[in-house]
Amino acid sequence: MKKILLLLLVFQLSSCDVLQEVIGDGGLSNAQIGEALKQALYQGAEKAVREFSQDPSFLTDGSDVKIPPEALEVIRTLSSVPVVKEYANRFTEKVTTATTDAVQASLPIFRQAINELTFADAYDILMRGENDAATQYLEGKTYQPLYQEFSAITKDNLQNVGALEEWGKIADVYNKLPFKEKVNPDFNGFISDLALKSIFQRIEREEEGIRNNVAMRTTDLMKKVFAKQDKGGQGGGLLDQF
Repeated sequence: MKKILLLLLVFQLSSCDVLQEVIGDGGLSNAQIGEALKQALYQGAEKAVREFSQDPSFLTDGSDVKIPPEALEVIRTLSSVPVVKEYANRFTEKVTTATTDAVQASLPIFRQAINELTFADAYDILMRGENDAATQYLEGKTYQPLYQEFSAITKDNLQNVGALEEWGKIADVYNKLPFKEKVNPDFNGFISDLALKSIFQRIEREEEGIRNNVAMRTTDLMKKVFAKQDKGGQGGGLLDQF
């Protein structure tokens, strides 16, 4: 029995030595790979929220997120009418304010989902080998709780800043115009959905940048882990570490 225990102890010590040697020679542990993916997601989520909050073109044609097409047509039509142009301008400003305020509430939800990323999740992300695999993971984990939190805050904000009232004025005038289809879009749900899509688009761009641009890897661990990806192809070099 003592001999068996001694052999097991020697085997364990040898395994530890081998593991340490692999890491010392540039190998990576599962924990390191998982932590690097977390850091990449943190970076993407925080940057997306920050940029989104500062983006003044939230409702313009060039932005990722737009108000419903029906509503945009309403605003375009009425903006040419001096009497109601002010309504349209105020509405656009208030919807922007209401939505960008709500974006800040998404960070704690993102952080929780990222913290819960497991070795199995990391392996799945790497196996898929897509430039947006980590973003897809995050969206799958967070979209529903984000939507619930986001839409609740946006609804309150839309009411608080008077955006819904402004829309009521705009819709009332527009619906009296001849040859125009009546409009009554659900702004809260529609805006919430598109705003979240915009956030994930931004996270996806950041993830792709981290995977393909060394300069965007802002931590030593990200540089070390994604360098393995660079050598082995998309995910290939990293998968050899598992």
